Amino acid sequence: MSDAAMTFTRELLSYGQRIRDVLDAADAAPRDPVLNAYAAAASLFAMTAEAPAKAAPYLARAAAAARDPDDVELVRAVSAWSRGDLDAAIAIHRERLRRRPDDLAAAKICQLHHLDRGDAGGLVDTVRLVLPANERDPRVLGQLAFALEQVGDLDGSEAAARRALALEDGDDPWTHHAMAHALYSRGRVAEGIDWIEGQAALWERSNAFMFTHAWWHAAICHLDDDRPDRALAIYDEQLTQACPDCVQSLVNAVSLLARLSLRGVDLGDRWDAVAERLVARSGDRVNGFLDLHYLYGLALAGRGAEAATMLAALAATAAGEGARGLEAHAAGRVAEAAERLGRAAPRLRELGGSHEQRDLYELVELDAALRAGRREHARALLARRVASRPTIVWQRRALAAIERAAA
Repeated sequence: MSDAAMTFTRELLSYGQRIRDVLDAADAAPRDPVLNAYAAAASLFAMTAEAPAKAAPYLARAAAAARDPDDVELVRAVSAWSRGDLDAAIAIHRERLRRRPDDLAAAKICQLHHLDRGDAGGLVDTVRLVLPANERDPRVLGQLAFALEQVGDLDGSEAAARRALALEDGDDPWTHHAMAHALYSRGRVAEGIDWIEGQAALWERSNAFMFTHAWWHAAICHLDDDRPDRALAIYDEQLTQACPDCVQSLVNAVSLLARLSLRGVDLGDRWDAVAERLVARSGDRVNGFLDLHYLYGLALAGRGAEAATMLAALAATAAGEGARGLEAHAAGRVAEAAERLGRAAPRLRELGGSHEQRDLYELVELDAALRAGRREHARALLARRVASRPTIVWQRRALAAIERAAA
């Protein structure tokens, strides 16, 4: 592997700020199939409608140069991704990783595909393909920690994260992020706040997505700790710094503003600052998880015409019922929102994102059920939430209020 390919791998795994340096490296080495395949991948990470066209020249060069069967498969996998065929990309990557467990960049890309499909089990399966050959690599253990948290193995997740942290030099954002997930899922939100905010220097060295996503995690911990004021301050101080072209940062902003709105926080004109970015991305159709956030953000920002256009485009897709539910909630049709989101809930996982990110849908469903007077609907949601995270005071308080009203 060339030095430039190793640099890309390091930047990818560490969520560094120089991932796109591989584009210049590929331009300087047009006959290097691996570098050009990685450059195509770096283009596709943008997750915009324009990304496949930007990846195409690199894929063409990679395909023309690839001779080794491993290189051919890498190009095939990235090409499948560019076409939107994540199932094929995953299958090709995993077959290749059985022979090349040293290609940690490909393993990471494959894991990201699983995340974009909401396939938690696939996250575990893929990392276990490369784990035997990399059992003392903290970056791989960090990937394992995240995957185990997503399938609900919180003991295994925290143990893997702590093993990784004992081996690494404190500079792996994904491992620290995985630990934040484990703490949050256990309801240890005060500890999670200290953990995330104590790594501020690490997030500063990370790329736009990881910077805003880490602070998003801190903010949702503050919300569960009954500190919406602190969550709002994090939005103002951290999430507004994001690169305007980073769609993942845009989604972090939408998700946090929406959660703050659900908690009754006065957001002033903050939606105005993201509305034009949402309009620009509203026609992308790259990923259902992104689409739902774009649509809900547009609706909450008062951009009803653009939201309606998106809703019509999504109506016949897997995101359709969830989109209708979110739009209904933003428009104040809370009984309809509760009904539609309840029906959509079993399939929303398939649209992608972690379960912490997808929890926004259930929070909206809960708010709709409460406001619509659907007491049993809300009680069922709250009872399940309290059972899984009994330390969260606002959930216990809301459940107790429903039970008092029913007495």
